[in-house]
Amino acid sequence: MEQLEKAKQLYIAKKYKDSFNLFKTLADSLPEASYYLGMHYYLGLATKQKYDLAYEAFKRSWEGLYPEGIYMLGRLYETGRGVNKNLKQAINLYQAAKDSENAKLRLAIMYEEGIGCDKDLAKAIKLYNDLQKLGNSFAMYKIGRFYLQGKGLKKNLNNGYKWLNKALSKGNLLAMNYFRLIGSRAKEDIRSTTEIYKQALGAIKKEQKQVALSLLEIAAKEGLVEACFTLYRMYLTGKLVKKDEAQAFKQLLKYQDLNDKDLYYEIGMCYEKGIGVDSSYYRAGIFYKKAMELDHEDAKIALRELRGY
Repeated sequence: MEQLEKAKQLYIAKKYKDSFNLFKTLADSLPEASYYLGMHYYLGLATKQKYDLAYEAFKRSWEGLYPEGIYMLGRLYETGRGVNKNLKQAINLYQAAKDSENAKLRLAIMYEEGIGCDKDLAKAIKLYNDLQKLGNSFAMYKIGRFYLQGKGLKKNLNNGYKWLNKALSKGNLLAMNYFRLIGSRAKEDIRSTTEIYKQALGAIKKEQKQVALSLLEIAAKEGLVEACFTLYRMYLTGKLVKKDEAQAFKQLLKYQDLNDKDLYYEIGMCYEKGIGVDSSYYRAGIFYKKAMELDHEDAKIALRELRGY
């Protein structure tokens, strides 16, 4: 156990080369060490990112009934990394990892969104309530949003903002983002719009869907066209979200008042080609003209080809 604690301290200190070597020697006999070895392979820490080896390590951890190892094995089944994607198996593993806060949280999200199962807000809210008792700020945020939306809970603005403030007091980023989005910026929120957009790109890379979307919405609302285009491309390609061309187009149209030539041109292209909206040369021409008036060269060509002059 002394060697395990030493390896964990090295891991926390980000001395991954040393922790990797030590966990490797301990993994066969200690399920917790197998979990940490799996994390090295899963994240590519002091070794190449190898999901197949991460799977083997998490499987050994699961066999030893280590909760976080069971949770991570579930994540591999959910995402299809190192193993064939199997959402039902992921849910079974999350349910088995009873002492893992991460597993409870992931299970709540799956029940809420109907991922691999039927939507069940009652089950999701029960899990979020269990998690908030453990001090989980994300669960507090979700309960607050449920109250505000009247989703699964009777609509109650006072309760909604009470829970959001609880989440904010624990430094929850989503709660901070929500208050900024509605124009009630928290005093501790000193981020610039550019910083928020950079956070969004980081969240996309880490596959943190809800965080990424909330950050992008703020940046777009505050006038950053790049954020609008990122939202558009996410829905257009299905990155982190369900592919939805109509929703992609709505992201462009929502921010048309930004008076940006590239934005106008892209809206025109959508109208011309029928991307997420019924094709309309008339409307395409309106937006191509707006882009042209702001010196967009491709818009000039597109408008000429559309109108013939």
